[in-house]
Amino acid sequence: MTGRIIGLGSYIPKKVVTNDDFAKFLDTSDEWITERTGIKERHIADHITEKPSTMAVEAAKKAIEDAGIDPKEIDLIVTASTTPDLVIPSLSCVVHEAIGATENCGCFDVNSACPGFVAAWNTVQSFIESGNAKLALCIGSECNSNFANYEDRGTCILFGDGAGAAVLKADETAKPNQFIMRSSGARGGCLHCEAARQPDRWEEEGFKTATSFYMQGREVFKFAVTEVPQIIKDLSVKFGFDLENDVDLYILHQANARIIEATAKKLGIERSRFPMNIMNFGNASSASIPMLLTELKKEGRLKPGMKLVMASFGAGLTWDANYIVF
Repeated sequence: MTGRIIGLGSYIPKKVVTNDDFAKFLDTSDEWITERTGIKERHIADHITEKPSTMAVEAAKKAIEDAGIDPKEIDLIVTASTTPDLVIPSLSCVVHEAIGATENCGCFDVNSACPGFVAAWNTVQSFIESGNAKLALCIGSECNSNFANYEDRGTCILFGDGAGAAVLKADETAKPNQFIMRSSGARGGCLHCEAARQPDRWEEEGFKTATSFYMQGREVFKFAVTEVPQIIKDLSVKFGFDLENDVDLYILHQANARIIEATAKKLGIERSRFPMNIMNFGNASSASIPMLLTELKKEGRLKPGMKLVMASFGAGLTWDANYIVF
């Protein structure tokens, strides 16, 4: 038994920031950004009206509508976010209230950076497989622009904001969740962001009020183009499926078009089976995979019964891969 997707939804912030917008205040250009990342534009949240919590709520409502279910039936909500607007309560509890879930529904958040949605997915699946949940919401919601360093052209150009959600329903006929998760804490320093804190009244020198993403771009790129193809190969060996014949689409975290293209090449799979929307949304961190799934379903490119490899990677360093049937 495992959970099958029965509904998908996303929320995309209204404001669009193009590469030309960055060129107005950074030493960069549309050509420079596009060539290195594949990104043309990204959506940036209004930090008053489009917070991670509110975006998560909107994505969840759309997924529930798509699933055609009563939110009172939901018995688990797990939200992934590295950029929450609330420390407590969890974003999942905010969603819980907004959709009108009952007190029989458990809620908590996970923080696994860009692979957060997949971590939330695997957590939800564990609840379903153990019989402790039958209908669950799995959400990724990020406001990366809150932590972008707009003086660093190597990082701020990469990130966008948004949210995506999936409704998973227990399917007793389906195989158990098939996945591999890996981590390398020793390499965590090449991609990190310090936590903000309140001032210490006894510190005369003050404190750092703003934090931002720090990334060693070349190291992260080398990590991704090495580990992502390998974990996908290992996944196919572990669960006995063929990468060419038993996979319809490869749903990868939308971090960089060059990483996705390199992964396709290393696996020997045609690039057309690796859908991308990074050109329009940038790197939306844990929201990128559910946003992509939602878009593919709306376009009619994602249909029931299709077999997918879902893979993600990011800070930690962490990376993972799943083999699922839509």
